[in-house]
Formats: sequence, structure tokens, C-alpha cells
Amino acid sequence: MEYLQPEQAAEVATGATAVPGPAAASYLANSPGSEKVVAVIVAAGRSTRMAGLDKQFALAGGRPLLAYTAAVFEKSPLISEYVIVLSAENLARGRELAQAEGWTKLRGFIEGGARRQDSVWHGLRAFEEDPEAPGWVMIHDGARPFVTEQILSDGLEAARPTGACVAAVPVKDTIKRVDRDSLLVEETPPRELLWAIQTPQVFRFDLICQAHRQGQASGADVTDDAMMAELAGHPVKVFRAAYTNIKVTTPDDLDQARLILAGETALAHAGTGPLPIAESTTREPEAMPGPANSHLAPLPALRIGQGFDVHRLVPGRPLILGGVTIPFDLGLDGHSDADVLTHAIINALLGAAGMGDIGRHYPPSDPTIKGISSLQMLTELYTKIQTEGWQLVNLDATVVAQQPKLAPHIAEIRRTLAGVLGVEESRVNVKATTTEKLGFAGRLEGLEGQAVALLTRV
Repeated sequence: MEYLQPEQAAEVATGATAVPGPAAASYLANSPGSEKVVAVIVAAGRSTRMAGLDKQFALAGGRPLLAYTAAVFEKSPLISEYVIVLSAENLARGRELAQAEGWTKLRGFIEGGARRQDSVWHGLRAFEEDPEAPGWVMIHDGARPFVTEQILSDGLEAARPTGACVAAVPVKDTIKRVDRDSLLVEETPPRELLWAIQTPQVFRFDLICQAHRQGQASGADVTDDAMMAELAGHPVKVFRAAYTNIKVTTPDDLDQARLILAGETALAHAGTGPLPIAESTTREPEAMPGPANSHLAPLPALRIGQGFDVHRLVPGRPLILGGVTIPFDLGLDGHSDADVLTHAIINALLGAAGMGDIGRHYPPSDPTIKGISSLQMLTELYTKIQTEGWQLVNLDATVVAQQPKLAPHIAEIRRTLAGVLGVEESRVNVKATTTEKLGFAGRLEGLEGQAVALLTRV
């Protein structure tokens, strides 16, 4: 098999047009030595556009996004094994998730690099060291959870003629190229020639490994692996995937992912015919009950819930508020971990959804839940609320405590609660106040939690 030399790849990277010649095209006559198919799931990004959320582990339908992505490769009969590339700080979190999900095809977790291409290379190297290297590799974004078995199958089939292909969909909008500084339009490319690129990207294993080596030698900086193959002179084919094969990059994307998981939009299936395009994901507003022929405007599908809880302060117990352990010589007494703030929040969410209160779902008389984490209760109950078609708009909560001072811990509490609820931090507000030494809180007999939640029908 012949490839472009590093100096040729460098010429391509500086602007020359990559036209496959005999050296680049000779691999077309060859077939991989093995039909073994592996996958590299890339999930080492920093989630810089997610308003403080880690998108790989953001909850949707009660599970992290990464769990949905990995499950497709876990169940696919095409995939022999796969690796997941994570940032160093998420490796332990990934191992916990793998154990909880029971993944059996997962070869292991790989620490990512500074750039996406570095992370992919680390993942490829894990398989390159095998005595028998795989014949094919699928490279996929961890934050693209709606890939389907059909897309994987179509991708492998499309890759066979050239050894390289990428999932894509035709663009639906007019695209304009503009000047970086003036923002003046310079060109309007024909829309029928433009495709929005997705993952998986499917390659002959030896081809993409060699392309990455050449890219390193030439100093190439690419945004996807197809570009790496292109710079090495290899033709890359696109195959039609699905508009619902979205990548979660912003909080709005996460909202859309939750709607899809809630069943409000149908997953589009890749195929030879036209793909269905998801229509509006919002339901019609619920009409306010009234007399026939009423001309009153329909009410928006919004519901407000109020939550309240009190727990006694006692020695020998940890003080946990919003899932965060607060240093103090007294803690809250209760059947669970007695997190009075989270209990108030749960009651507010249940109240807005019309689903009773925390005691109905977790009765204190049940010995099997003694000592249960309130964050676990929040996760489970909010998943039920989402299943009923509700989504959190915002939450405002207050802790009433004479002591300890809670201001230093508010930011961590907000981050923790937002992470469990799978929303950006700006939607969760937490406050603390005293009673000026009045009442049971002022006498350090107990703490009080209050919360108001706004839900919307999705």
C-alpha cells in the first residue's frame, strides 16, 4: 500500500488541492487483512459551550448521554470491541458508569489529548498494538447519542469502495461564506453540493492510522478524521445518515436531546429514500377549562410547584445540603441523609407535576431506603417527571439557617444540583438566609428548606 510521503502531505496542508493519484489510489485494489470492526468513542472534550455542564455526563432521561452512545456500539453485532477516550478528570467517572451499565465490549478508557485529533490518535493506538490489528474502525462522538445500528451498517458498507467514509446529511439552509472581519458575503455555494458532516466516520484501520502519522509529520490541525484522510490524498465518501443524529454542544442541544428521548420526536432512520425531518417538538398549549365557545386565550403549558421541608439538627450526623457535605458540628436527622434543601426541591418539582410529595414515593416507614442519598431520590423522581412530559424551566431555592455560614458553599451546591437535573447552572438559584436568631432555626434546633420550581410541558 502506498501513501503520500510527509513532505507531500505538508504541501497538501498548506493549500494544494488533494487529487488522488496512483500513489494514493493504489489501496483501492486492496482489502483489509481483517474484517474485525472496532470503534473509538471520543468524549474528551471540555464542554466549553455547555454553561458549566459536562455534556458527556449530562443527564437525559435519567442517564448520562455517554451511556446512550456506548449502548449502541455495545449492542451492535458489527462491533467487536471499542474504547472510550475521556479527559483525565473523567476517567474514574467513566469507570463507574461502565460498571453501572455492565458494558462487556468495552476494551477500556483512554486518556485524551489536547486536541480532538490527539484524542482519536490515542484511541487508535490502543488497537494498533494488537497482534492482529482490526480491519475497520468507526470513530464517533461521545456526545452524539442518537446514532443507530442502521447508520453503523450503512457506514461500513459505504466505506468499502474507498476505505473512508463519513456520516452526513444534506444541508437544509442556504450557506454563505463571509469575510472574517467585515462579515460581508463573499460567496453563496450551491446548496445541493453542501453536506453537514456527522459521525461515525468509518475507515480502514491501516489507512486512518497512516493518515494520522502523516498529519503529525506535516503539523496538520484538523477538525475531523475525514480531513486527515483528505490531506493524505485519500478519497472520502459521504453516506446519508439522519437529521436526528445530533451532537450535543450547547444547552439548547441538550434540551432537544431530552425531547427526543422523551418520545416527542421520532428518530429518523438512515436509508436510501428521503429522510423524515423532525417537526416542532412542542405540544399545543393546554386550553384552560371553561364554558363552551369561550374566547379566552389558551394558557401556556407551564406549572409552578412549591416545596417546603424541615429537619432537626442533631450531633453525630453529617450536614448535607444540595448534595454537598458542609463542615459543621451538627447534622440533620432523618430516615434518609436528611438533605432538607434537596427535599424541598423534590417537593417543588413533584408539586408542579401534580405527582404528590416525597413521602408518597419514599415513605419514611420503608426500611430499605434508610440512609438513601437525597440526590438519588432527586435523580429518580425527576426522571419520572420527565417521563410524564415535563421539563424544568428554572428552580429557586432557599435554606433557612442561623449557622453555619453557607455563602462559601452556594456555588458548589448549584453546580451539583444543576448536574443532577441536567440543566445549565443559570437555571438553578440557591439562596441562604438567617432568622435573626428567632424561631427553631435561630435557636439551632433545625434547618428549613424552601423551593419554587417552574416546569413546562414538552
